[in-house]
Amino acid sequence: MALTFLALCFGATLLSSVSSLPVVHLLPHSHCDAGYQKSFDDYYHSEVQYILDSMLVALQQRPDRRFVWEEVSYFSVWWGQASQEERQLVTTLVEKGQLEFIGGGWVMHDEADTSVYATLNQMTLGLKFLNETLNVRPRHEWHIDPFGHSIFMAELYSLLGYTSIILNRVPDSVKQQMRAEKSLEFMWQSPFSEKEIFTHVLDMHYSTIEFPPAINLEEKAAFFVGICKEKLSWYKTDHVLVPFGNDFAFQNASLDFASMDEIVDVINNNSTAYGLTIRYSTLSEYMDAVLSAGVTFPSRGGDFLPYLACSPCGSVQCDGTYGNSPCGTTDAFWSGFYTSKPAQKLLSRVQDASLRALEMVRALSLFLGNANVEEALVLAKNTSAIMQHHDAITGTSFTESYNDYNVRLGKALTAGDKATSFIKAAILCSASPVTYTLSSDSVSILSGLTEANIAVMVVQNPLSHDMLSYVSVQLPQDVCVQVLDARMTTVESQVVGSMVYVLVEVSAGGMEVYYLKKTSCEEQKPIIDLAQFSITNGAIELNFNATNHLVGWSSPASNGSHSVEQEYIQYVERKSFLDFNVCDGTNVYTYVPQLEDTLVLTPKKLPTTITANGPLIWEVTQTVNSYLNNSIRLFRPLSSDLTDQYSNFVEWNTNIGPLPSDNASSFTSSFRTDLSTDSFVTYSNGIYPMRRTYNSSVLLQGNTYPLVGGAHFDGAGSQTTFSALAKRPMGVTIHGGIMELMLHRRLPILFDRRGDDDSVMTDSVLLGFVSSGMAQPITMATSMTFTSPLTLHFAILNSSDEWSSGCLTSWSPLQSLPQDVHVLGLDLLDVHQDVFEVAFRVINSGLQPQSVDVEAFFKLWDVLDILETTPDYQEVWPLSLWAWLIPSSSTGSGKSQR
Repeated sequence: MALTFLALCFGATLLSSVSSLPVVHLLPHSHCDAGYQKSFDDYYHSEVQYILDSMLVALQQRPDRRFVWEEVSYFSVWWGQASQEERQLVTTLVEKGQLEFIGGGWVMHDEADTSVYATLNQMTLGLKFLNETLNVRPRHEWHIDPFGHSIFMAELYSLLGYTSIILNRVPDSVKQQMRAEKSLEFMWQSPFSEKEIFTHVLDMHYSTIEFPPAINLEEKAAFFVGICKEKLSWYKTDHVLVPFGNDFAFQNASLDFASMDEIVDVINNNSTAYGLTIRYSTLSEYMDAVLSAGVTFPSRGGDFLPYLACSPCGSVQCDGTYGNSPCGTTDAFWSGFYTSKPAQKLLSRVQDASLRALEMVRALSLFLGNANVEEALVLAKNTSAIMQHHDAITGTSFTESYNDYNVRLGKALTAGDKATSFIKAAILCSASPVTYTLSSDSVSILSGLTEANIAVMVVQNPLSHDMLSYVSVQLPQDVCVQVLDARMTTVESQVVGSMVYVLVEVSAGGMEVYYLKKTSCEEQKPIIDLAQFSITNGAIELNFNATNHLVGWSSPASNGSHSVEQEYIQYVERKSFLDFNVCDGTNVYTYVPQLEDTLVLTPKKLPTTITANGPLIWEVTQTVNSYLNNSIRLFRPLSSDLTDQYSNFVEWNTNIGPLPSDNASSFTSSFRTDLSTDSFVTYSNGIYPMRRTYNSSVLLQGNTYPLVGGAHFDGAGSQTTFSALAKRPMGVTIHGGIMELMLHRRLPILFDRRGDDDSVMTDSVLLGFVSSGMAQPITMATSMTFTSPLTLHFAILNSSDEWSSGCLTSWSPLQSLPQDVHVLGLDLLDVHQDVFEVAFRVINSGLQPQSVDVEAFFKLWDVLDILETTPDYQEVWPLSLWAWLIPSSSTGSGKSQR
C-alpha cells in the first residue's frame, strides 16, 4: 500500500575537505517543545523569541557559525512579529548557509500515536509556510525527541523528497549494538514500497557534551577530542555529527557560541596533535560530506517501537547504584504513553475529523472569501498540527500545557463546526431568501421542537464513498421524534435511552436532508432478570452464560462459532525509586506493571440489562463497579456483503473513570478467544500493516504496541481473524489468542503529577471476526468510516415546505470511489481567474490494483489539468498517478508485491 505521490531523491552537493583528518561536525540547535512544562504561548514569550533573536546576532559575529531550526510553528510567530530588517537578515543567513531549516513540520510530531492524516497536515502547514516566506524546502528531517520511531517515517520522508532523517530514541540495547557494528547510519527501507532513506541515529542524547567541573580550556579540548574519537569509532566515515544544544538552548547565543569557539579554535590550531578537525555545520553540510565519502551503508527495515531508555543507561540515575532498586533492568518500556491522557487523545481525534469535514465541504463547494470560514480553517489546521507534537497527543505534558491543549481543541472544534454548518447552509440554500443557521447541538435545537413545527437535519458525508449508515442523535429529555426523508417518507429509526438511531444514505462527499417531527414517546422496556441468554442481529450472535459473561460468538464472517471471554483488568504499576526518573518505574511515558498485583475487576456475577432488542439496535449494558460500565451494541446488517460493517463488528462502549487514586495503575479490556496465536498486526500511523510477534522473553510492557486505527490476529491454520478498531490511540498486546486494549491510566505519583488523570472516558471500539483474506481491506475501510463519521446539523422550521421551497434537499459532488480507495485529505488551495486549485491524497488499502477516473470523480467540475505532487502539495512531479494506486500485501516484513 503506498500513498499516491512519488518522491524525489535529491542529489548530494559535494563538500570538499581541506584536510585528511577526521572531521567533527558540531550541530548548533535548540529543541523547542510546542508545549510541555509550559504552554506553547508561554514558551514563546519567555524563551523561544529570545533564542531566535540572539541566534541571529550570534551568527553575524563569526561567519563560521551555523544554526539549524526545526519547529516552524514557533518561527511563524516570530516571523509575524519581526521587522523587515530581521526578515531580510534571516533570508541572508539562509542564502549564506549559516542558518538551515530542517524537518519543516509545524512541530516535531510523535510517531506512535499520530495518524497519517494529521501527520501530513502538520507537515503541509510547515512546508507551505517556509516555501511562501523564504522559498526554502528542507532536505533533512530532525526527529530526535519522539519516543520511538515508526516505519512510516521512512516512507513519508522519501515521498517528500528528503535526503535523510536523523533519529535518536531507538531502544538502548539496539543503539549499543549499532555502535558495535558501525551501523548507526543505514538505509531505512519501507516494506510497503521500494522507498528507502538514509538514516542517522544519534549515538547519545541530543544535548551538548558535558565537561567535568573545574578544568581549564586545554583540558576541555582534550576531553572533547576524546569523546569525539570514541564517537568516530562508531561510524563508517571520517565524519561524526556532534549535537551542540539542548531543550530551549541558546537563549544567550553569543555567550554559548563564545564558550564553544574557544574549544573549536584550540583544537583546530593543533589539529595534527589532536588528530581531528572541528567545525560548525548544518545538517546539509554533514550529510553532503557523509554521502560523498564513497561508503556503502547497511540496509534495515522495521520500526523502533516500543522505546526502552535504559538497558543499561550510563547516567548516575540509571547505573544501578542510585537508590535501592537497579535501573536498566529492561522493564521500563515507553509503552504507557500510547494510552496516557486518553480523553485528550480522543478529543484530538474528534477535532481531526471535524477538520476533515470542513476541508471536504469547503473544497467541494469551491467556497472561498468568507473571513470567518478562513479564520476557522486556519485555527483548525493549526490546532490539529500542534496536537501532533510529541508531548501533546502522547499525553506527556504538564498541567499548564495539558489545559492549554484542551482549550485550543475546544476553540478549534467550535469554530470549525460553525464554519462547516455555515458552508452547508450556503450550498443548500444559495437560492433561498431566508438565511438558516444550522447547529450541531441537537439537544438545544430539538428542545424547541413542538407538534406545530419541524426540524431539519442536514447529514454530510466527509468520505469518498457513498454511505448507507446509522447515525445517532441525542434527544432532549422526554422528546421523541419521527424521522422523514426529503419525500416525507418515514425513515427507520429506534430510540434507545436518550438517543435515536437513524438509518441514512448520503452520496460521496455529499449532503442529504432529513426531517424530525415530534411524536409521543413509547415506553422502553429493559429486560433485567437475565439468566443464560443471547442477542443477535441476524448475522452476529453473542452468547452469555448464567453469570452474564460473554462466552460465545458466531457469524458467517467468523466461519462458525468461537469462544470469546471478556474481562477488565487493573495492572498496579511500580513507582520509581527516584523523585522523577524516566528510566525506572512507571510514569506517563512508561508502563511497568507488577504482575503479581494484577486485579481482575469483572465480578463473578455481572449485573446486566438488555436495553434494546431490535429492530435496528440490540444492546446489553453491564455494570462492573462504581467507576466502570459498558454497553455491547449490535446494528441490523445492511447487506450480506463481506465488507458490511454491521455484519462483521460489534460496538463495545466503555465508560470508565474517575479511576481510584490509591495506586498507580493501568486498566485494560481483555478478550480471550480460541484463536491461539502470538502473531498479530497493528497499523503504523493507522495505514501501514506491521506484523508483530509476542516475544515471551520480554515482559508484557515490551510487547505492547500502539493501536492506531486497528489491530487484528488469526489463529494458526484458521481462516478467521479477530479485529479491533479504535477511534483514538491506545496500547495493545496479543498473546496466546488474548487481545488486551489499554483503556485508561491513573498514576498519582507524588513528584510527577502529570499522570494523576481523573478524567472520565466514554469510548467505543469495534470488535469482530472477519475472513482472514479480507482482514486488511475490511480493517482499513471500517476504520475510515469509524474515525470520520457523518456530520449532523439541525435547525427548527415552520414546515418542511419552508426548506424545500428555497433549499436543496440533496447535494452530490463526487462519484463514489472503489471501496478500497480512500481520500486522505481534500483541500482547496487557491483560485486564479475562476480556475480553482484543489488537492487531494489517495491511498489504496485493497489487495488488487485500482484505477480511478479523476474527471468522473469530481462530478460538478470541468477538470482542466491533473498534476502529481508530493504529499504536502508543494512539489510537482511528472504524472504517473495511477501507477501508484498499487496495494501492498506486505505486513511490514519485506518488500511489497507490486
